[in-house]
Amino acid sequence: MLVVASLTSIALFLTFFSIGAPRIVFNPHASSQADRLDYTKRRFQLQGILEIVLGVLLVIGLKATGSSLLAIVNEVAALSLLVLASLTGWRLRQMRAATRVYGPWLALALACLLELVFRLAA
Repeated sequence: MLVVASLTSIALFLTFFSIGAPRIVFNPHASSQADRLDYTKRRFQLQGILEIVLGVLLVIGLKATGSSLLAIVNEVAALSLLVLASLTGWRLRQMRAATRVYGPWLALALACLLELVFRLAA
């Protein structure tokens, strides 16, 4: 279980880092995404920073087990990313976006949930 949780943590880190970095730079594509979500530039960049920081915290606690501080950091980061991905998917769904737009966010939320379950089961 711990191996699956670790691999999921690494995949989530890479995913959220690759999502968050363009948000911070705020290129034209990111600007159109922010418009789609009806976010300000600052809020969009803040979400990108949050995604990167939480992804790093997820990787920091990879080897931790039990109730050590690093294990708790990993679990809190996974739960925070679960909430962030769920809210983004829900927001896109409320704005009547196509399934191909909000579906990946809900899949990321599911991956965060699975990482958390596998981590707690280990």
